[in-house]
Amino acid sequence: MGLTEAEAINQSKAYELVDPKIVRIPRVHRYFSDDEGRGYIVMHFVEGEVLEPLEDPIRISTVAGILDHLASFHELIPGPLHRGLTCGLMFFPDEGDATFTDVKDLEHWWNSRLLPGETVAHFQGLDLVLCHLDVAPRNILWEDGEAPCLVDWASAGYYPRFFEFCMQLILEGKEGRFNRLLLDAMTQLEDAESRQIAPVLQAWSNMQRYHL
Repeated sequence: MGLTEAEAINQSKAYELVDPKIVRIPRVHRYFSDDEGRGYIVMHFVEGEVLEPLEDPIRISTVAGILDHLASFHELIPGPLHRGLTCGLMFFPDEGDATFTDVKDLEHWWNSRLLPGETVAHFQGLDLVLCHLDVAPRNILWEDGEAPCLVDWASAGYYPRFFEFCMQLILEGKEGRFNRLLLDAMTQLEDAESRQIAPVLQAWSNMQRYHL
């Protein structure tokens, strides 16, 4: 339930972009749904195992390198690869309203979820890069001699790079030490990017507490 064609398109487009020597993504062959509203993605079977907890420094560094690779892909319009509605924990529960035409629109969406007196965010001038936004041990398959396989592309899209940091901060502690270890291993942000984390996390917190 909840598996949509949009996720299949996201995964398919990501598959076409990435270097499989750095990160593997299962190739999508088909999407369909049944009479009960359940969605199915028929995809290439990838060997590997999920490692939980995931705390090995070498593997953590490898995941950080994957995020650097994803961030090498740029776009001018924010949002999912499939160009439809944005979805995922980063935008929950207001994801149904999350459609954007440009960076200014994305900035306004987040600032409209701040309360009077709270520091606003400034996205204009920041690059939009490919973000996965659900990097967790359960979504990474490891196989000896092969690049890791990254699955669950429902939340992926083009956003400022600091969004990946926000997601790990939101999830910190829920995956053991993984979130903090990955944050420490990720290529650090420029000051202009780092300053936007606090307003976005505040807006996200407001979204969970209030109907804005």
